[in-house]
Amino acid sequence: MVASQNSSKTLLGVDTGGTYTDAVLLDAESHAVLASAKALTTRHDLAVGVSNAFAAISLKLDPESVALVSISTTLATNAVVEGHGSPVLVILVGFDDRMLARTGIHESFGDAVVATVAGGHNHYGSEVAPLDVECIESLLAEHGANVKAVAVASTFAVRNPAHEHHVRDLVMAKTDLPVTVSSSLSESLDAPRRALTTALNARLLSRISDLVAAVSTSLKALDITAPVMVAKGDGSLAAADSVARRPIETVLSGPAASIVGAATLSGLEDFVLSDIGGTTTDVGQLRAGRPRLVADGARVGGWRTMVEAIDVRTTGLGGDSEVHTDRMAITVGPQRRVPLSLLATVHPDIIGQLRRDLQEPPSRDIAATFAFRVDASDVPSGLSSIEQRVFDRLSTSPAPLVKVAAGALERRSLSVLVDKGLVHLSGFTPSDAAHVLGLQENWSCEGAAAGAELMAWYTGEEAAIFAQRVWSETVRRSAGCILDVAFDDAIGDSLANPLADAIASGEPLVGGVAVSFAPVAPIVAVGGPAGVYYAEVARRCGAELVLPADFAVANAVGAAAGHVVVRSHTEVHSDGPGAFRVVSGDGAESVSDPAEAIERAVELARGVATNLLADRCAGLASVGPAIEHVDIERHDAPDATGDEGLYAAVVRIELRARPVASINSGVRP
Repeated sequence: MVASQNSSKTLLGVDTGGTYTDAVLLDAESHAVLASAKALTTRHDLAVGVSNAFAAISLKLDPESVALVSISTTLATNAVVEGHGSPVLVILVGFDDRMLARTGIHESFGDAVVATVAGGHNHYGSEVAPLDVECIESLLAEHGANVKAVAVASTFAVRNPAHEHHVRDLVMAKTDLPVTVSSSLSESLDAPRRALTTALNARLLSRISDLVAAVSTSLKALDITAPVMVAKGDGSLAAADSVARRPIETVLSGPAASIVGAATLSGLEDFVLSDIGGTTTDVGQLRAGRPRLVADGARVGGWRTMVEAIDVRTTGLGGDSEVHTDRMAITVGPQRRVPLSLLATVHPDIIGQLRRDLQEPPSRDIAATFAFRVDASDVPSGLSSIEQRVFDRLSTSPAPLVKVAAGALERRSLSVLVDKGLVHLSGFTPSDAAHVLGLQENWSCEGAAAGAELMAWYTGEEAAIFAQRVWSETVRRSAGCILDVAFDDAIGDSLANPLADAIASGEPLVGGVAVSFAPVAPIVAVGGPAGVYYAEVARRCGAELVLPADFAVANAVGAAAGHVVVRSHTEVHSDGPGAFRVVSGDGAESVSDPAEAIERAVELARGVATNLLADRCAGLASVGPAIEHVDIERHDAPDATGDEGLYAAVVRIELRARPVASINSGVRP
């Protein structure tokens, strides 16, 4: 979609997804979409997909008008889930053996070097032991050449980061390695989990750096010199160079950007979001204009991090999900496959292969499945003999699975090659079913039809009926995702509940009882395939559907339209009658009056947040006014009046500002 440009300032957003890389150009004042485009994601070299997406809107781009470039990405999320990352040296200051075991770093990262050294602080920020500088220097000399980054975590560093900063300075003086300290990532006290988060961050440093470099190269080719920011998992934006030092903060960046984009495109402040892409469906909620954050940190790939992120439910369900059949039963997902319709667009010869297979069908578990190398130039190392044998049979041209992996052992080896990103598998997907049903036509309808005919043979159905059932099952699972979130997990897995499953299945009868319930808030559906499924999803759920214009590029819109957001907190603790301690990252202060203690806690938290916002906005030409939200969580003795019963409090402050000021609000935070 393209509309005329009517503002002197524009915002450029880009999102890298499993199938597509999206680019959008927004009016900086109104956030209206001026141009948008999709290009296939080139996983072997992301810069190619980014450049292709930018090229598709380049005719509408005035380089001098672009005030900001924003990126959302799933790179960090994918790397965490897949267990990928660089080898790191983890230095834990003041940790004992029990704390070390609680980090789980040894079990999670077999290539990490983990060492404990003397030092650390107590709950009040007082030093409990001198930092063992000699030991740290020895560790750097021994392991510095064999790792790619250093992670540092110290006990109670959020109360006093002096030892972490000392280690950081030693690393920078003695090596050229990037270093991450835990106090820069989280204000939470749980040192073992803070250490795990820091180690994850260090392992991911090159991932986001490479993406930022790829985007920067594409921008340079277009003569765009605007600052570059990256969407974080909490939906906020941070400068690209800052995020490159804290890549863990981009975990769940894509889903977070989608909820910001959905709010921007719909104009609503209360809704259930569903973002369906090629690989996953992300469902979350916006209430009173504010997304709900995960209370105790985002869980990704089995790890509970300390990363602030929007509370979204991610399910392996999308337009590119693999379709399985077992007699008459059909399942969709969670693994991703390249749709046959997309593969046939590039390699039309697979249509003939599918039709030949229909004459002599292969076993059900490998039907309509092709394998091919991701990149012809790949020369992988560290493969087992079986993995290497399977890899050598492949090229960038698709081959039927029966010719690639003969038995169960070779098929397991092929799965390893897929997990390592060396090989793609193609198979029948919901996108193919949509092509058969005439709901989608951007790829080869002939390829989709040939795949449907072969898959339908195993169920004894007509191809169109099989495709309809695949579509309906995708709708059912999508409706289940919506109900899970709308119920706030009160009933657990909705599809395991007979009443909710009856609604999701479109047959709202359980025995002799008609079932009827509906989400209170409307559904805002975004993502490329949303238009194919969500009218029926909303009908089954009895919900209002909002399918905004430009729904297919909502993630990129969310990246471009986001705010810079910072959060800080302080604590108040009673030390007995008439004695309070106000605790912040700078240490603790004694105050005698409870009201003054609360006031001082707000003042300290506001000061930290203001400095953080200024740091995050450094390099931006004009920033909108800061909007403050203060939350005070008090704990008072029963039956006390006023402030007399105060024994503890937590003060949380959030500041948010637009990275590009409107015409009448060009102020710095």
